[in-house]
Amino acid sequence: MTQQKFNQLLKRYLAGQTTAAEEQFLLEWYEDPANKVELNLTGFQKETIKKRMWNRIRPHTKPAWTTRIVRLAWTSAIAACFILGWIWVNPLDLPLRLDSTVASMKKEREKMEVKNTNQSEREVLLPDGSKVTLNPGSRLSYDPSFNQSRREVTLTGEAFFKVKRDETRPFVVHTGELVTEVLGTSFRIKQNSRGKSVEVSVREGKVSVYAEYKQSEREHNGVIITQNQRVLFDAATQRIVPGIVEAPLPLKLPAEAPPTLVFQETPFEKVLAELSRLYGIEFVISNPAVKDCRITADLHDLSMFTQLDLVCKSVGATYDKRGTVVFINGDGC
Repeated sequence: MTQQKFNQLLKRYLAGQTTAAEEQFLLEWYEDPANKVELNLTGFQKETIKKRMWNRIRPHTKPAWTTRIVRLAWTSAIAACFILGWIWVNPLDLPLRLDSTVASMKKEREKMEVKNTNQSEREVLLPDGSKVTLNPGSRLSYDPSFNQSRREVTLTGEAFFKVKRDETRPFVVHTGELVTEVLGTSFRIKQNSRGKSVEVSVREGKVSVYAEYKQSEREHNGVIITQNQRVLFDAATQRIVPGIVEAPLPLKLPAEAPPTLVFQETPFEKVLAELSRLYGIEFVISNPAVKDCRITADLHDLSMFTQLDLVCKSVGATYDKRGTVVFINGDGC
């Protein structure tokens, strides 16, 4: 990279026109001790840099953002202005070793990347034994050091994950501004084509999800979901909304306690209890008068919501989903 190109990169940075990768390079270059120099700036020069710094910070500071984001914006702005000040004072003293530094940093930041360019799903086996099924047009990337000290990947698009359990190293997936963290489970992540929303649904186990910028507060802002539950994340509002998947699947029940799906004059409350045990979903009966209504039905080979439709109609009840809970409403039989 020539001095001219480097200067242009800095100017674009202060104008807010750089990519995330370019900003990361500038910050890493600034933080390298070999690039530290003492600046002897005049009052006018310092004031000009201060104004540029605040112009750079303001677009990043919104009322709803956390202090952590403001601090990051501040740090990045200081870094850029420091470098700009150096070039301003010493425009011809840019180190000749910059080209080799750029090459070294680029090599360190290189990631392993798999992109599915086929029309069908593609299975990817990760170094830790976890399996990822990539949908067409989707992309998965991770550091060459994956599985050495941590397990972390970045997904663009849609994929199904079957993660090998390792309690010492959580498996983390970055999708846009959403972070999904597990120890060992299977789940699906689906990012819409414009990256404005992300859906995470769980097949087995437990999954923790939280917004990327709230990582330090994930215990307070994150959501934990289990099998047959999902969350929808809106990047614009940073809201995480939990719910139930469209087609819940039966849990793996103990062989000695198989599910009962044939009912003969069975109280409605017991039928719902069996469906709850089978799918891991909570049902709440709003009116106690409905609990003892009798059900006679064979619910084999039917989806969960079809089963629920049948038993509710048989007692004149209805249901509605609120988050991860199904509420039953009715006047009684």
